[in-house]
Amino acid sequence: MAAAVQTLSKLSFFSPLENDVLSDMAPHIEERSFSPSQMVILEGEPCRAVYFVVQGVVRIHRLSPEGREQVLAYLGPGEPFNLVPALDGRPNLATVDAVTDTTLYSIPCERFRRIMRDHPEVALAVTERLAAEVRRLSDMVEDLALHTVRTRLARFLLAHASTELGEIADGTKPSRRWTQEEIAAHIGTVRDVVGRTLRIFANDGLVRRERGRLVVVDQAGLEREAMR
Repeated sequence: MAAAVQTLSKLSFFSPLENDVLSDMAPHIEERSFSPSQMVILEGEPCRAVYFVVQGVVRIHRLSPEGREQVLAYLGPGEPFNLVPALDGRPNLATVDAVTDTTLYSIPCERFRRIMRDHPEVALAVTERLAAEVRRLSDMVEDLALHTVRTRLARFLLAHASTELGEIADGTKPSRRWTQEEIAAHIGTVRDVVGRTLRIFANDGLVRRERGRLVVVDQAGLEREAMR
């Protein structure tokens, strides 16, 4: 089903584009739906399309040969993914799966490259998106290389916990509960290390378990941990 110009204009990636550009793109966009945990693309497979999140949340992650997982991003409405392999013609960089019931728009890679050649404003939007992604991933690399798991976990708790672990304040993402395995994948470690560090935080009076949830007790103390 081709996307309507009016629908495209409401998504953040497309909203700066003129109607004639959107009219050129709309016939080539396919709407697809995914259930929670359903895979969208697989790392290493040939790139077939660029995707844009219309509704829901997707998770981008990679696996090491030993099976360790590193989460690269969670994306919500308006955000694109799979831009790099669509541009360089190489395989998908990461695996993407749906976190929630998700609706995506997809454009075949070759068609998307043609649209970029015909419409410089689309190429500019892609360039700006990729530049922002380079900055974000650079910060992630710095965090993994220069900070301990203890510091990274403190930063995660401050970023993702309000009164309890797992509440996400960002309106593009639903409130959810994080498992220790998911936290480990997000901060670049393993589940056992997360569990051990959480016990240390609990013994230090920074967090406590309450009805199966982890509650931040001492935010100032956790902020000091995050600055180490």
